[in-house]
Amino acid sequence: MMASVQVVEQLPLSVQLRDDATFDNFYALQATEVVAQVRLSACAKGEQSIFISGPEGVGCSHLLQAACHEAQAQGANSVYLPLDELVLYSPAIFESLEDLPLIALDNLQAIAGKPKWEEALFHLFNRVRDSGGHLIFAADKGPESLGIKLPDLLTRLQWGLIYPLNEVNEDFKVEALQYRAHNRGLELTADVARFIVKHVEGSMELIFDVLQELDNASLSAQRKLTRPFVKTVMGW
Repeated sequence: MMASVQVVEQLPLSVQLRDDATFDNFYALQATEVVAQVRLSACAKGEQSIFISGPEGVGCSHLLQAACHEAQAQGANSVYLPLDELVLYSPAIFESLEDLPLIALDNLQAIAGKPKWEEALFHLFNRVRDSGGHLIFAADKGPESLGIKLPDLLTRLQWGLIYPLNEVNEDFKVEALQYRAHNRGLELTADVARFIVKHVEGSMELIFDVLQELDNASLSAQRKLTRPFVKTVMGW
């Protein structure tokens, strides 16, 4: 099930947050400083601009959505915009967003090199700075490597805190999966977690979707998550 995020009237579609994309569900490991700073932004504190970069699956999108969940829990409006899904629409979706305390813009690489979008983002950045709001950006690369053509926009993207997140290895995925399972009240051994990770190609989001399916099956069958049970449920 997805949780709705409050959005402004200009948006062409309803953007939603994953229910499980929370700070409590984020396996931080060495990203504790990033999490701390994003939490501050969610509470309208700290640096006004944060830029997080990293390849798919490292948790950039999770952190942006977690910030919006946290803002909502604090009674504040927020908006999460995955720009790779919105780039076919007009940059006018940025209009009036500065009225919100928190704006989370994901997959910034989708609009890099597109003059109208870059200009619209440049003006949004200025308006948000003036209004005292907070911006959190995420992209697959750092600002200097995105291919931003508008020099003034690139400068602004580099003003705030910049955090690169490194690609995760198999051991990290196993630990993150066990962490998520523990939060769901599931007992998941390292052996079974590694078995799942080896069979799921792609991002941590896909791995967590498998965990959701296994959780439901385990509850229904009143079975523990063992290798044979996982193989039966997933057809591996």
